[in-house]
Amino acid sequence: MSAESTPRGRPRDETVDTRIFEAVFHLIEDVGVRSVTIDAIAGGAGVSKATIYRRWASKEDVIVDAIASLVTPVLLPETGDIREVLIAAMKRLQALLSSTAAGAVFPWLIGEIASGSEVGRRYAEAAVRPPRRLIATLIAQAIESGRLRQDLDVQLALDMVTGPVLLRRLLGDGEPVGEEFIDLILDAWAPRSGVAG
Repeated sequence: MSAESTPRGRPRDETVDTRIFEAVFHLIEDVGVRSVTIDAIAGGAGVSKATIYRRWASKEDVIVDAIASLVTPVLLPETGDIREVLIAAMKRLQALLSSTAAGAVFPWLIGEIASGSEVGRRYAEAAVRPPRRLIATLIAQAIESGRLRQDLDVQLALDMVTGPVLLRRLLGDGEPVGEEFIDLILDAWAPRSGVAG
């Protein structure tokens, strides 16, 4: 076989990314996100720094992709019951933020998103905006079908569902938001039956 027809390098080992991500999660838990280094990731994963740099340009990129790997496609009930959908979405968000890795890195990622950094934009596009768009669509459909009031602001409604969960994680106090919260906001969002006299 000639040099021209020989593939360059070895085939990519699909287990390497998994080992790297696991090393990232262990480091976040042990030392916190700001103390994670490429050297430590490489050591924990049993790979060279060059292996990491062939895949990512920076430590921040590795961390973002590791956390994004925890975010599974949004699977919400298809019953058409908006209460069931909102409760499922809220519980899914709480479960993600309560996991060791995602929960530990969340305050840092929020800062990155708020500052408009490249890392923040990438994470928002990969993990934050897709589920928000899906839930916003379902709220809009419930408004259209008459299950929710016609003057309901979809984006504000979405913020009302996710806001308390995110705030409690950022502040680090309070019990998880319960289903009764969804019932409370759905009462406020219910179609108006008539004009008050």
